[in-house]
Amino acid sequence: MPDLPSWIDRLPEITRALEAPDAPPFLDRSAIERLFGLRRRQSISLMHRLGGYQIGKTFLVDRDVLLQFLRDPQRRRVADGEADRFRSVGELLAQTQQELHFRRIAIPATPRVFHLELEGLPEGIDLAPGELRIRFQHPQQLLEKLFALSQALANDYEMFEAAWTAANRP
Repeated sequence: MPDLPSWIDRLPEITRALEAPDAPPFLDRSAIERLFGLRRRQSISLMHRLGGYQIGKTFLVDRDVLLQFLRDPQRRRVADGEADRFRSVGELLAQTQQELHFRRIAIPATPRVFHLELEGLPEGIDLAPGELRIRFQHPQQLLEKLFALSQALANDYEMFEAAWTAANRP
């Protein structure tokens, strides 16, 4: 797959600028540089590709030709694909940042916690049919108790489900 132009993700923005009523009918090299975020040589190359022409010392490209180039369906598909890729990468980065934030919250656990069963829940956790009550002094203690509860439920799920079923029989 060939390299994509650096401006492909800004294609809709560039197209809108060129469609604006006050957009000039012809664009020179410096206008192409600003619009596309290109360097001098890249701008000249793009203008040659679009059939640009020289008037005196100024190299120009027709705005309509440029718009036709930008509206090419294949180019739009590539731009849409890039926009989707940028969006998904951004979402993944946000999710990763959130996960990293949560990983910074340390929940101290003794080896005993990993083998807890429902009968051995720490003091302050009251599990009754249809009700869960947790008493805690500070947020860290709540995290510790929730972790202990999750371990006990994972280790003794059959007992929990049986107790729930028995309590909910008509």
